[in-house]
Amino acid sequence: MRNASIHVKLQTICLSLVCALAIPGFAVTPQFTQETDAVVVGAGGAGLSAAQTLLEGGAKVIVFEQNPFPGGTSNVAEGIFGAETKMQRDHYFSVPVQTKDSLFKHEMEFNHWKANASLVRWFVNQSADTIDWLASEGVPFEEVSQTTFDGVRTWHVIKGHGATLVKVLFGKVKQNPNATVMMETAAVDLITDGQNNVIGVVAKNKDGEIRIKAKAVILATGGFADNPEMVKQYAGNSFSGSVANFHKVGFGIKMAQKVGAEVEGMDVLMNSAVYDKKRPAVPGPANPTDLQFDAVSQQPMNIMVNVDGERFCDETIANNFILQSNAIARQPGNYAWVIFDNNLRRHYADDGIDGGMGVIVPAGSKVEKFDKALDQYVQEGDRNVFSADTPEELAAKIHVPAESLRKTIAEYNHAAAVNLDEAFDKDRHFIKPLTGKLYAFREVINYLVTGGGVKTNLQMQPLTKDRKPIQGLYVTGQDVGGINADTYGLSSPGTSFGFAVGSGRKAAQAILATGKAVVGQN
Repeated sequence: MRNASIHVKLQTICLSLVCALAIPGFAVTPQFTQETDAVVVGAGGAGLSAAQTLLEGGAKVIVFEQNPFPGGTSNVAEGIFGAETKMQRDHYFSVPVQTKDSLFKHEMEFNHWKANASLVRWFVNQSADTIDWLASEGVPFEEVSQTTFDGVRTWHVIKGHGATLVKVLFGKVKQNPNATVMMETAAVDLITDGQNNVIGVVAKNKDGEIRIKAKAVILATGGFADNPEMVKQYAGNSFSGSVANFHKVGFGIKMAQKVGAEVEGMDVLMNSAVYDKKRPAVPGPANPTDLQFDAVSQQPMNIMVNVDGERFCDETIANNFILQSNAIARQPGNYAWVIFDNNLRRHYADDGIDGGMGVIVPAGSKVEKFDKALDQYVQEGDRNVFSADTPEELAAKIHVPAESLRKTIAEYNHAAAVNLDEAFDKDRHFIKPLTGKLYAFREVINYLVTGGGVKTNLQMQPLTKDRKPIQGLYVTGQDVGGINADTYGLSSPGTSFGFAVGSGRKAAQAILATGKAVVGQN
């Protein structure tokens, strides 16, 4: 009887546990393999800035990075947004002086006031302090610049570009005794308690599963630009894919959504119109020759035509590759043909290009690699590069109507002769007749980063549909939405990189301010 009674009691206990597990809101305390103050998911600009700020505040930090190297897209970034910085004071003056107030309004007006005004205001206001902090950490800056003809000088270009920032911050984080950096380790899930507070992270690497208990978790996974299915889901078109593949597949955003976070601006892409080049079998850095083809494709003296052989814009917008991309995206097939003649070829190679492609191929660069490769690319026949002696011959090669292309070039040459582009009011300085040998290459749309993500408050905490913050979780960088509206802005450059660093610091500061993620405190 005693054994039977024990058996009944055990059955009752087991049944109670099963029922409890089935009740919403009930959570069995998970088993953890390790405990720390904070986990940072991602070792790019946002994640490294967050980790270093936490470490400076005395916290113990574990950093997960899925790649075998740190930095992600920050490795190919160039400069940081700043307003009212010491570098601006020391190195450039203009009328009117660009203040935090004027730059805030510049950002919001560009975004038609569709962006999160409070978030943009915070970002602009903290930008100078973030640049001072980076300088104090040992990140060297070389100039304050702009990227477009009509842009403002907010771009604080780093010596050696983003890779230098990554090297400096990663070196500091890795050497700190309170930091544990786990490379080739991907976070796969968040751990929550019964109140949906985030209390840890599940990660995996070649050694198996890791379950970390943490007082705070920061997501810094770089958005979802390398996930074409997700891009197509939200933006409606994945075009020709990501420019720089660092495995930015959106798992940070998805993890936040899984615990109830809302998202916004998910259709915004940092588009770039580029030469339709051969893609390597293994993703890697673009070769310098093709980068010069990209730069030539963004020159204002070219013309662009669509599949009907017709111009469709004022080609000076090519200096702002976002606007160039927007115009191409409206064309059939989402591509265009860039056309120039041998006179322009010689101008680009001998005199230098008129508009720079950032500081990778600066304005004034003599694109000798492009010049040496152009005839070879034409001869190879599979490079989307063609040449011809007449518009009709070129039309046959690029498969556009011959009469249409002939008419387009004739009308353009007339506009050059009379210094007036009646079609699109192109600046007469950039209108040159197209004569003699003609060249064309195909221009397609890529994107560097996504511009939408998780809705957050100003502490970088994700918000639910009821606008409540999810405790224990913070979201940064390209995993955050609200900074951009329908189009990424280049006229005040450095926004994405600057927001990554600034939001990483802010999330860490918010955690430290709670007093929870400090060594020795509970």
